[in-house]
Amino acid sequence: MEELLKKYRNRIYGFMLKYVKIPELAEDLTQEVLIKIWKNRNRFLTMEDKESYMLAITRNMIRDHFKKLTQEEKYKEEVWSHFPQTDNSLIRQIQREELTDSINQVVNSLPHRQREIYKLNFQRGMSLKEISKQLDISPFTAKNHLAKALKVIRSKVNPESFLVGLLIIGFYGNGIGRVVSNLIQ
Repeated sequence: MEELLKKYRNRIYGFMLKYVKIPELAEDLTQEVLIKIWKNRNRFLTMEDKESYMLAITRNMIRDHFKKLTQEEKYKEEVWSHFPQTDNSLIRQIQREELTDSINQVVNSLPHRQREIYKLNFQRGMSLKEISKQLDISPFTAKNHLAKALKVIRSKVNPESFLVGLLIIGFYGNGIGRVVSNLIQ
């Protein structure tokens, strides 16, 4: 089974990269396809046309990825449409600081490994692949820890101040923009 996965891995990755254009994302999606195949390995091994099955999973993974991006974009547009268009920099600064403090408090309460991976990803800008190499863990494990951390942050940050802060920050500023955009996923 492992030889089959190694055989198809590069084809899956190439297919992913062709569509998503971001090597790290293509790698993450490739890992997800391989995990899905591995979980269904008994069924996969009995199939006559393994390649068609693998390509169908890959195609569906890409479709789901773009569907998720579309939904996120619609959500961002919806939030923006309800926000009054004012330019009050003092209010913006205060709300940015409040949101930053709120997120930092939640981050500091995370379990050690989640906090470590979160900080490496968002504060040091490291990819999941780089984090996994540095911490000697699999990229999938790093992704799971990051997903759990983001879920906790989403659930604990005051939703009202979070959305207002999200709009005021404008998805940029003080390194929080990347954090915030990932929190709404």
